[in-house]
Amino acid sequence: MNFKFIKFVAIFLTFVFVPFFSYAQIPSLSPEPVFSAQPVQYQEILEPTISISPDYFYTFDEVLYIEGRSNPNAIVTVTLQKQGEQPVKFTIKADSSGEWVVAEKAYLSAGNWQVRAKQQVGGILSGESNPRVIRSIVTGVNIFGLNIRYVVIAIVVFAFLFTLLIVFIYFHRKIARLKKGLLEKHLHETEERFHKGFAELREDLMDQLKDLANNTAGRVLTPEEIDKRDRIIRQLEELEQNLEHDIGDISRKAE
Repeated sequence: MNFKFIKFVAIFLTFVFVPFFSYAQIPSLSPEPVFSAQPVQYQEILEPTISISPDYFYTFDEVLYIEGRSNPNAIVTVTLQKQGEQPVKFTIKADSSGEWVVAEKAYLSAGNWQVRAKQQVGGILSGESNPRVIRSIVTGVNIFGLNIRYVVIAIVVFAFLFTLLIVFIYFHRKIARLKKGLLEKHLHETEERFHKGFAELREDLMDQLKDLANNTAGRVLTPEEIDKRDRIIRQLEELEQNLEHDIGDISRKAE
């Protein structure tokens, strides 16, 4: 019985496993996909060239002009850089012959700026060209984006100072005229007071002389009377001199 069982197992293995292994070793007749490792093609384009750029650029007086060549119809980016400053960029399109031009008004702070160019053709971007140096010379100031030249500032300052000078001269003369008018008025009032006081004193002294003459009529004057008469005459002379001196001082102050 054991022999029959072993024989049965052998027959089963022969009809089941042998065909399976045989089928697994038969090569497939269906085509398999073929993968070929082809290298990726990288296209390279040369950097554009800058043929014309200014050595010196007067940022307030000139238009920045840069000229160069690239691939035909390429998109060219021109970049100006200076340490500590924001880059200044211009994007232009080359013509069918590859020529491109930048002609723009631009503010560049004083100093040396490096200018480079690169181009883009389709989705391919080139490297940057060799730098060229532009020395910017500033002849003015930039205030809130407004370029003002030093010449204009000088003219405005001169006009302002000239206006101040005219205003000063006008008010100086006006004040001088007012001062002169006040002094003349004061002089006139002072002269009137002096003349009035002088008239009163002169009248008093003249009355004294008249009394002295009336009292000494028909006789020789005594020494005391002569001395009194001379004293009255001297007082009149001193009064006239003091009046002339005071009026002269006031007149000089009014000039």
